[in-house]
Amino acid sequence: MNDKEKILLLFLMISILTLSFTYSILEVSAISQPHYLTTPKLTPTHITIINNRLVVYDAVENNLIFISKVDESIKILKAPRDVTDITTSGEKIFMATSTSSKLYVYSLMEEDIREIELPSVPGDLDSSSQYLTVSLPDKGLILVFDPVSLNELSRIEIDVDHGSRKISVDDGFLYVVQSDGYTLAKIDLNKNERQYLRIDERIIAVKAFSNNILLASSEDGLYKISRNLKIERRWSLNKGSTIDIGLHMLSDGRIIYVARATWIIGEIDGDNIREVRVEGRIFDDVLDTDRIWFTEINTGKIGWVWLSRPPIVKSIVIEPQGGGVFKASAKIYDPDNELVKAILIVIVKSKIPYLIADNRTYDMEYIVDRDIHVSEFWLNPGEEAEVYVVATDQVNNIGTSEKIPAQFIEEETKTVTFATQSTTSPPPIELTDLYLIASSLILLIPIILAVLVMKTRKKVRKKSRR
Repeated sequence: MNDKEKILLLFLMISILTLSFTYSILEVSAISQPHYLTTPKLTPTHITIINNRLVVYDAVENNLIFISKVDESIKILKAPRDVTDITTSGEKIFMATSTSSKLYVYSLMEEDIREIELPSVPGDLDSSSQYLTVSLPDKGLILVFDPVSLNELSRIEIDVDHGSRKISVDDGFLYVVQSDGYTLAKIDLNKNERQYLRIDERIIAVKAFSNNILLASSEDGLYKISRNLKIERRWSLNKGSTIDIGLHMLSDGRIIYVARATWIIGEIDGDNIREVRVEGRIFDDVLDTDRIWFTEINTGKIGWVWLSRPPIVKSIVIEPQGGGVFKASAKIYDPDNELVKAILIVIVKSKIPYLIADNRTYDMEYIVDRDIHVSEFWLNPGEEAEVYVVATDQVNNIGTSEKIPAQFIEEETKTVTFATQSTTSPPPIELTDLYLIASSLILLIPIILAVLVMKTRKKVRKKSRR
């Protein structure tokens, strides 16, 4: 590579870094980035929620760790070894193990653990406010208990598949993945009536919510099934997503899936699929009212992701006010009705090729009676700019507007106009001239270095000739 090519390469690298800086703020996250508790290091596996406390099973110490969501205070209870599943109902925590044919029940009221003998080692647990269901694949049975009295209500003979997430109880119905792996059975627990649905892909997991059913398949498919067992929708997830997956549905219709093996938490909202990556291999997850909790087996962390959706900047209008003053108005909608903060960003184009643009930011004021955010900004004569709005909600989800051009040429302006009432805010400190000089000096550094290299090489060549 000759010296001219090296100089051009340096300019290209600087340009790429400039673009990366300018547009990085445009990244949008639907569900939030992961957050983590500051609890002492554990070996967290299974996780659930009861009475505003997280309940985490430590697989090394064989303890149940109760963690307050308010102050992260901890209470520890000795638990059985080799716990394979945990679920809750009311004031009780239910546990199954891989080595015992017992159901373990911890009561918050009595603060003790009871044992219920089962016909064989349990395969899967699921619960609601009315029912606790326990699958026994080796016996071809599902036991149904009253979660309050712990009385056995019924025994359902069905060829249930082995593994976790193969049964789900909701609103008086039990959904069962049968041992062939392709058939879903729906059982009315009051009438003992059954319906069946067979799909062409092996069913990895089932979860029911308010008469809606979610199925994850071996082909990385996610199915939404209606209450009468009709396929309503199928989404294709990224490869490996369903190897080990958690399924959740929100009251607003969004679907949350946890692709544990690929360290991904995803959100499906209609046709849109958005994902965030966590820091480790997810072992288990549980849905809370405003977030989803998860455990990371390889990092020993307990984390969460907010379920809040980002604000939407529905429109932005730029009005010239005269003398280089412009007013920006933005209409912003938050799907979760959270408070929104809006910032106006003005990117002033450089007059010198390859120089970094001048970014100016302004806080926008919310006008309640008009339901808009407004701010003013200033341009010097001859300056051209691109203007856009960045809106953030209470959990730092980001929404951005389209970019609107603005230019000030003496008393003429080129921009989008719309009649609105003006509001005044103080002008920011103008650093354009200082910024241009500093940027120019920075760009001279690689040129000076290149000249020095060339001179050094010439001296070396002269010495070698002698």
